[in-house]
Amino acid sequence: MIILTAAIKAKKGKEAELEKVLLNMISKTAQEDGSMEYRLHKSKNNSGSYLFYEKYIDQAAFDAHSSSEYCSNLGAQIKDLIAEEPVIEFYDFIDGIPE
Repeated sequence: MIILTAAIKAKKGKEAELEKVLLNMISKTAQEDGSMEYRLHKSKNNSGSYLFYEKYIDQAAFDAHSSSEYCSNLGAQIKDLIAEEPVIEFYDFIDGIPE
């Protein structure tokens, strides 16, 4: 299983535009066979801060997502909308609910 987060910070005044682009990723990713979870969150404490939580069944599913046309084009779509480079972190599942 591949689990990661991607933290993305919008430039001031670009929040709505960035959010629209990020929301567009959800419907496309939902069609992928190995995508288990793909959730977008908006910070209540830090305006313009977004967090994706992503879970893929295996490395092949993550690689397919990463190499998809819409994912590959995301960087170009958001480059003028973000305040800094996204921070991507990979995780190992330990325990939790409902699992």
